[in-house]
Amino acid sequence: MIDIQKESYVWTTSSSSSSFSSVEFDDRSIPPELLQSLRQHSIFQRTNNESFLEKIACCMHLRTYSPRDIIIIEGEPAKAMFFLLRGSVDVCSADFERIYATLPKGSCFGEIGILYSMPRTATVIASTKCIVASLTAEEVRSILPHYPEVEKMLRFEAEERLTLLRKSKNLNEAERISYKPLTERNVEDFTSARNLLQKIPYFQSCPEEVLHLVSLKVEPRHYAPNDLILRKGDQGKELFFILSGTVEVTNMNATMGDPLTPIERLSAGDYFGDIAVLLDTPRAANVRAVTAIELYTLKKSDFMVVINRFPDLQAHFTALAESSLNNLRLKASLIYKIDAVTATPVIPTDTPDECLSITTTNTPIITPDSVCSTTSDQDPTLMPPTTAANALKTTETRRRRASVAIWSDPNLVALANRNMKTAAQESKLKEATTNITAPIASVFNGDGRLVSFNEEILSLIVNNLDFNSILQLSAVSRKFHDFILHSDKIMRLVDLSHLHKQVTDSAVASIVKLTGARARRLNLSQCFYITDEGFKALVEYMPHVESMDLNSCWLLTDKSLALLGAACPRLTQLDLSNCRKISDIGIFKLLDEKASHGSSQLVDLSLSYCKKLSDMTMGHLAEFCSNTLASLNIQRCTRVTDQGFVKWSDTQFPALKTLNLTDCSFLTDQAILHLIAAAPNISSLSLSFCCALSDSAIEGLSSLSELQHLDASFCGAAVSDISIKALLSSSLRETMQSLNLRGCVRITDTCVRTILDWGQLETLNISQCPGISLNVKQVVQESGHVHHFIM
Repeated sequence: MIDIQKESYVWTTSSSSSSFSSVEFDDRSIPPELLQSLRQHSIFQRTNNESFLEKIACCMHLRTYSPRDIIIIEGEPAKAMFFLLRGSVDVCSADFERIYATLPKGSCFGEIGILYSMPRTATVIASTKCIVASLTAEEVRSILPHYPEVEKMLRFEAEERLTLLRKSKNLNEAERISYKPLTERNVEDFTSARNLLQKIPYFQSCPEEVLHLVSLKVEPRHYAPNDLILRKGDQGKELFFILSGTVEVTNMNATMGDPLTPIERLSAGDYFGDIAVLLDTPRAANVRAVTAIELYTLKKSDFMVVINRFPDLQAHFTALAESSLNNLRLKASLIYKIDAVTATPVIPTDTPDECLSITTTNTPIITPDSVCSTTSDQDPTLMPPTTAANALKTTETRRRRASVAIWSDPNLVALANRNMKTAAQESKLKEATTNITAPIASVFNGDGRLVSFNEEILSLIVNNLDFNSILQLSAVSRKFHDFILHSDKIMRLVDLSHLHKQVTDSAVASIVKLTGARARRLNLSQCFYITDEGFKALVEYMPHVESMDLNSCWLLTDKSLALLGAACPRLTQLDLSNCRKISDIGIFKLLDEKASHGSSQLVDLSLSYCKKLSDMTMGHLAEFCSNTLASLNIQRCTRVTDQGFVKWSDTQFPALKTLNLTDCSFLTDQAILHLIAAAPNISSLSLSFCCALSDSAIEGLSSLSELQHLDASFCGAAVSDISIKALLSSSLRETMQSLNLRGCVRITDTCVRTILDWGQLETLNISQCPGISLNVKQVVQESGHVHHFIM
């Protein structure tokens, strides 16, 4: 059995200073680090029993596993439970095809089979080299009867995790890939629904048993932006608890104001639907998704079964529902009063009504307490809190009244009337030219004189317009319309970044109809609403794309990368910065697809802030892109370690000129040595915030004979007077153009004098360097040796 094959070590209860960083101990006492690690496990934080922790620590066996070692196998009898002390493991299917979870240090696994005497529910393999403490089934059964409260909490935890795992396995393929609901993301951290529910204020005063029962009943659900979640007047059958994203409440009283005016906005940690469920009334308002929303739903029948067992809680939740309803009515009444005031136009008494054309706009009022505040990245779709400046902007939404003096001239009035469009015409034109999901205009309202432009002039015009302006231009005339749809001289660059909030899956069909297959460069930066489904529909019609910017396309997964490798054979420049769901598997699928089709490999690749990428990605780049890669950005890819560059040691990157390693804080001198050997032609290198480097790494860079730009800012101990002198004493004194030493605390006036002695620099940054005096900075300014000096 895999569970019990590894060598075991046990301890007594006396403390020792020994560490479990190695499995070889000089004594038999419990390492204090082991007890501390056990205390930090969520499964034991709920029990809060120090005596129990010491007891199980005495019975634990320490084991080590290498990457890809199998720890437990799905379907086999459970022999032990495990506590992960170092490294990480993957929870996956029996065929290793699907990973349900990546468990970090401090996780527990294997407890379900032990506590419920059932076969293993999943396979677990070592993701990295790891150390685990194991507890056999016999030991668990002999210890737990002496700690009934602990046994109760452990069974709660195991039952919640088992429920979560089953829900993850039951997700269909579309749910897994398109949105990856939070149920599956929870499994990645292997936290139960209970751990999320306890953070919601609605449940903070509830007993442990209530949280447990509710966590077994909640179901995950997700909605796309603008989806209607609740409809006013419907019967309430569910409660909703928001895990991520934002919704808005509207249509409280359609007779008093605009039914689309938001009454309030709710975000992560908030809840809704309780009014109809607990007060037995129809839904009081509409609730619509503002962003992609992930939430838990709880059926009314399930909720009532739980709270009926706790009469005090039932009264508490009913009171909360009544308070929510009153607050909602109060906010609605205030907002409708404000709308009524701001919507009233001011018409001078001395101006004839028939001469004025005043359009009013009801701007939604968003109160400070309704603005979304999340614990991760700021939601880019939301307005800032109400300020005096924003209030002024709100009141200035009406068109300004024209001067009365103008209308006293009958000739000007006649001219204005000839050129004035009716309100219906104007509204129709605006809708057709500013909404990318609207069909391309078939009615043209432009000036017929523009048709005299030839195709060369038109192509110059179109190629210098943004996408929204091109939509407007297509409505000017039939000639412009046909030219924009069919000319091969335009649409080489398709930049949708400024329309990021409008680029959704439903808008893709309209975009493709306009662009066709002409695009060579595609910019989807910040288009955070597009999913794998929409991306597929887009790139399948763009086979000639050579450059693609997918920066912050958060919903794209590895499935999109696999598609990209097959659909865009000419792609050589790719920006995947901040694509949070991209993993090593996706990078491999992209590069492997390109290789299998004989396509050109990547030349320029940005993976910054893709925090799921690890050393495996570095190996994939070495395998597929070593001869073509010219620029690589792995800023803040904190799972890339020295081992990633060890994978480069057996190959060469002759074309690699630009490399950004900013914030790769785990890299040491070993990584730099392998980098220098693998990529000797680097001309631009950023090591900013690589704080684990030493002088040896900077001195070693002297081997890069073509290095021109070096960013070593905030590198801690890596930069000193000696290392900079060694660097500039080499052939680099002839090639170095810019040097960024900002925040390097070890450099002094001596370093600056060395730089001045060796020649001229285009750029030198020595700001925030406390060891450099003002006198020396003045000398640098007066010397003329540095063209751009930052101090």
